[in-house]
Amino acid sequence: MMTLKIRTKILSTHIFAVFAVMICALSCLNGCSFGQDSMAQFKTLPDDGWRKNMSIKFAPEYADSSLKYDIALAIRHNNDYQYSNLSLTVDLVDSVKNVTRNNIDFELSDGYGNWLGSGFGALYQSSVIIAQDVSPSQVRSIVVWQSMNNCDIVKNVMDIGVIVTPSK
Repeated sequence: MMTLKIRTKILSTHIFAVFAVMICALSCLNGCSFGQDSMAQFKTLPDDGWRKNMSIKFAPEYADSSLKYDIALAIRHNNDYQYSNLSLTVDLVDSVKNVTRNNIDFELSDGYGNWLGSGFGALYQSSVIIAQDVSPSQVRSIVVWQSMNNCDIVKNVMDIGVIVTPSK
């Protein structure tokens, strides 16, 4: 009887520890400090996948309109993501509605199948710069589509976001 209580207590302690570590990891992924003048905005994708015709829109926020900024696109995916890359179409829209379209082949793993970026457990985050040294009027909105060949629905991409930091 005493052995059962000890095993139950040890199991409860392990479950609590795993739960606490997961909460800390998710908190870091969701709200890591990017600096005082930086801004990060993420949108969660549907559980059933990211359809090719589904656009994700962002309106970046800037701390100071007189500064220049770098903008990164960030992807969060899990271990079950099936590909080594993610092809994206990214539109940068300025203050007078001019559109600059970029096609990005976002590498998510190396040649050996190891996930790139940072992560903990089954979640990973990678980012790539999509605009450098731009003023707030040059990028008022960002629209992103997945553009994988022969793939109408991409699964296991959890979130997509933009990170805006002052240029150095």
